[in-house]
Amino acid sequence: MKYDKYELLELFEAEPSVMVDDQTGMFMYSKDDDHGFHLLLVMSVHESQCSVSLSYKHFKGLIFDFELEDISEIKGENNRLTILGNDGNREVEISCKPHFSLKTVKL
Repeated sequence: MKYDKYELLELFEAEPSVMVDDQTGMFMYSKDDDHGFHLLLVMSVHESQCSVSLSYKHFKGLIFDFELEDISEIKGENNRLTILGNDGNREVEISCKPHFSLKTVKL
């Protein structure tokens, strides 16, 4: 799975949390907005998988939570997180500004 750590650093405005160690290729990125929403991306580079969830501080459950497999690339450009499948097609697109919004092509 390809990704540019600098694109994700700019999008999430923070370094990822490393799960276990760098060699496992498992990273967790998170981002909060001004309205109390929390976006979480957990990626497993070697397994080509990721999970994405969105929560809200005044809501006990998750607004959405899903896992994707066979990921070829994760991009973080123009305040947007884009997840591409192995066929090169866009699977999911999450806009971060002006607020979090989700667009799925196929799930």
